[in-house]
Amino acid sequence: MRNSKGVCGWLSFGQSGSCSFSKETIGIAENHGKVLDRQKIVDRQNTADHRKMITVQSARGRIGVSGHQLPRRALQNPCFILIAAVICITTLAWIGATQIASARGGLGGVTFMVDPGHGGWDPGAVGPTGLTEKDVNLRVATALRNCLAEYGGATVRMTRYGDYDVSLEDRVYMANQWGADRFISVHHNASVNPAYNGTETYAYTYGSWTSMDMRNRVHWSLVRGLGLADHGPKTANFYVLRYTRMPAILTEASFITNPYQEARLKDPGYTWREGYYIYRGIADHFGVSP
Repeated sequence: MRNSKGVCGWLSFGQSGSCSFSKETIGIAENHGKVLDRQKIVDRQNTADHRKMITVQSARGRIGVSGHQLPRRALQNPCFILIAAVICITTLAWIGATQIASARGGLGGVTFMVDPGHGGWDPGAVGPTGLTEKDVNLRVATALRNCLAEYGGATVRMTRYGDYDVSLEDRVYMANQWGADRFISVHHNASVNPAYNGTETYAYTYGSWTSMDMRNRVHWSLVRGLGLADHGPKTANFYVLRYTRMPAILTEASFITNPYQEARLKDPGYTWREGYYIYRGIADHFGVSP
């Protein structure tokens, strides 16, 4: 039996033969009425939210966009198909670019001037069998450039890309004129003692804290990666460190005059790893994942 609100309940019959609802039934009905009222509010809210969503009603052959129904024939319209394809391609391209940028690391927007020491008429140090420092410097610097650009997403230039001479003044000028954020000069050491070997990394004697931090982190990365003797982070008044207007370091990862080390420096895989370890130190300096 339903009362005036349409709620079923038990009937009680008085002596007069008339029927009435019990108090328990009336209470249930009132509570049920409140539930129905709240349900109506929820239903109205859900309907409003539903109209804002993009829905596909395949059973009716229609597409709902922002609450408006499009007939099936819209799907067969070439213009509609073209617009939908452009939207899909643009979205996928944006997602892909975001994933690539994330995978590359956090050096996007940072500019680096990488300086392979010596070159041209100046061979730098020479190993026991004739391996020249200028050639090793260029290979390591190129590997560093590639790591910074490909893994870090950084913008990189080099002071030389081949075997030709570039003066110290021109190296500094290129970095300062471009306004690079960091300057990294790549060198290899020499000693009259052929048994001497180890890693040294330099910053300007009166350089900034940022220069010292980059020097320390690159140095530690090289020592851990190459496994050579740790000669410690150092300071010097080298021209390219003194006159560049950005944080700058100079690496001397090993001694080319050591016969065993010269043999390793002939291996392109070894020099690539050296460039990679410099890159890892730079990434650590910036606080990003390599």
